[in-house]
Amino acid sequence: MTYPLTSGQPLVAVLTPVHNGADSLAACLESVRAQTYRDWIHLVVDNASTDATREIAGSFAAKDARVRVLSFRELLPMFENFNRALLAVPSEARYLKQLHADDTLHPDCLTKMVVAAQNAPDVALVVSRFYQGSTLSPARAPRRAVRLPGRMVAKGTVLGTSNMLGSPSVPLMRIDRLAGWPSLFRVDRYPPGHPDTPPHNQADKESCLDTLARSDIAFLPEPLVYLKDGSPSATGFARRVAGWHATRLDLLLRRGQDFMDEKRLRKGIRRTTRKWARAIAWRALKRLRRSDQEFLLYQRLCLDDLIPRLREAGCTREAKLLDRWIRPLIGRSRASDSSQLHRPVS
Repeated sequence: MTYPLTSGQPLVAVLTPVHNGADSLAACLESVRAQTYRDWIHLVVDNASTDATREIAGSFAAKDARVRVLSFRELLPMFENFNRALLAVPSEARYLKQLHADDTLHPDCLTKMVVAAQNAPDVALVVSRFYQGSTLSPARAPRRAVRLPGRMVAKGTVLGTSNMLGSPSVPLMRIDRLAGWPSLFRVDRYPPGHPDTPPHNQADKESCLDTLARSDIAFLPEPLVYLKDGSPSATGFARRVAGWHATRLDLLLRRGQDFMDEKRLRKGIRRTTRKWARAIAWRALKRLRRSDQEFLLYQRLCLDDLIPRLREAGCTREAKLLDRWIRPLIGRSRASDSSQLHRPVS
């Protein structure tokens, strides 16, 4: 199937993988139709929805030929579904803009991002500031359009010291410069042994690391993307189980050496371990989540995985901190552990 252009501009494929997104999908679709940039297609990839998702997407497709709906009967976990959706991007598309069903675009988003990409043909990603609910991010960002070294952005992403990438809804991606295309997302579960095999909640950002290792990004200072806060996604899951610090530590241990020297990596591991320990100690002090089995099981399994890996990496102080002081606050994993975790899908 071909996608004729209306004005000779590069084709942008807007991709929305969605599962049961009826509550927000119409606003997402309408924000794409309102774009001042006209040469786009919007692929809505339905992941076995049981609500009105298909009907809503179909009603937009009936009004605008640039909207296409692909429906699948097999329900896949979130990041597997993201990779399946990427296979639907047509070969004519030069740029990719993934847009979750909870999120929306400023009317000038595609215009400004495509112009920035065309002005710097060797950059792989264009990002902008964005709203997460009512919070403008990144909090500390350049006040003008700039080019940022990809490896610098990757280092800040792995360390958790910057949030330039936001979520998959934020970047515009130049497809021919993406490392690993079209299977961008890591689908490994974390932590190992969890009965409901939750997705790794850093996998969205990790999907860009290999690309950033070899390409720079263009940054725009105006907010062009609006992310819904508190949605039932990987972000909502991570908040429920307080999973950010553990998965950040896993990411540092696996990928940190690719983007920083040993001294900076050790400092990042130490900082992340202490933040994780303080977060658990604070909950114990306040007697919060003491009976939350979802939280307790997730944290126990993360400790089981990360303490021996810290020792293997020579980070013995951090391993001792977690094993001697934090594990007693959480308890040890048991064969009888169970969880009511609701795995995020999209």
